[in-house]
Amino acid sequence: MTNPLSEGRQALVRRLSTIAIASGYRTDAGANVKTGWFNEVLQREKVGFPLIVVQKAKDQDPVPGPRALKVAAGYYVIGAVDVGLDDYEDALDDLELDLLRCLRPEQGRPLPWAPAGIQNIALGGAEQFPPGNGERAASVLIPVHLYTFITGL
Repeated sequence: MTNPLSEGRQALVRRLSTIAIASGYRTDAGANVKTGWFNEVLQREKVGFPLIVVQKAKDQDPVPGPRALKVAAGYYVIGAVDVGLDDYEDALDDLELDLLRCLRPEQGRPLPWAPAGIQNIALGGAEQFPPGNGERAASVLIPVHLYTFITGL
């Protein structure tokens, strides 16, 4: 039996991996998608930029149904660029736009890139962080919830 929570996370990572200039995006960040804690990924010696990290975040409260739960699995999608202290805004805006375009919710339709059981996605407001305080990269954080049906309970 498959785990719908794992399938949702894996589909999210695969979807983010499609971000490429050749596909009409502004960056090639999809070639560098990681999972884990953002600060730990940044500390790795050979991390490249632009970078996308999918980090687990708090879920919303599950909604019970007959022998099922609707779970809003929470993630932070964090994009990072390393272009210096003076010119990071445009590069970070390009990456934020790519993330928003890639993850945009489908109104009234299932997500074409998600497995059965993933109803939709919700995006929270993006927040940008400049480089500094020991961090060499500027980053943008977008909270994401994948609405997942867990059946057969």
